[in-house]
Amino acid sequence: VWEDSPLVRSMTRGRILVVDEFDKAPVEVVCVLKGLLEDGEILLADGRRFVSAKSVLYDLAVDPTGPEGDKATFLRIHPEFRVIALANRPGYPFLGNDFFAEMGDVFACHAIDNPDQASEISLLRAYAEDVPATTIRKLTAALVDLRKLNDDGLLAYPYSTRELVNIVRHMSRFPEDSMDVVLQNVFSFDSYDDGLLRMLHDVF
Repeated sequence: VWEDSPLVRSMTRGRILVVDEFDKAPVEVVCVLKGLLEDGEILLADGRRFVSAKSVLYDLAVDPTGPEGDKATFLRIHPEFRVIALANRPGYPFLGNDFFAEMGDVFACHAIDNPDQASEISLLRAYAEDVPATTIRKLTAALVDLRKLNDDGLLAYPYSTRELVNIVRHMSRFPEDSMDVVLQNVFSFDSYDDGLLRMLHDVF
């Protein structure tokens, strides 16, 4: 059975396609999507060619949802089709492609920073209402310090809200566990680096 992918369905129906972890996409995928977004054309393996108003072939194309769409070779991309791509910054620890260098010119790019401490506290309370507010406040303060060390080049890993969510969810499900046990569950990989372990110990 030949089934249209989310990309094709988005192009024909005017939907928003969300691509997560775009920096992990292989080069051939990046090339195809860049051609689609920059030149307004994409050729599929089944012989169909989708074109947007950017393409010189647009006037030859037909509406894929119309009566001629089933057998047409040239098909129009819906004018409301959009792509939202999420990507990590290049380098360690993500080790993906430099998405901005390759695709930044075809997107309206926005750098999303970590949430501020008050927003992070509110988010964590939604995950674990039974964890004391003072504990959550201390944990978020510690992560603020860790991120500052990362910005200063002293820590390689940019600890994120993901780690905090894992910590408070653990505390909510296993309230009898000590803070040592809870933190080891998140930072166990870092225990192999004595210098990093000492830095984490000082922060917490």
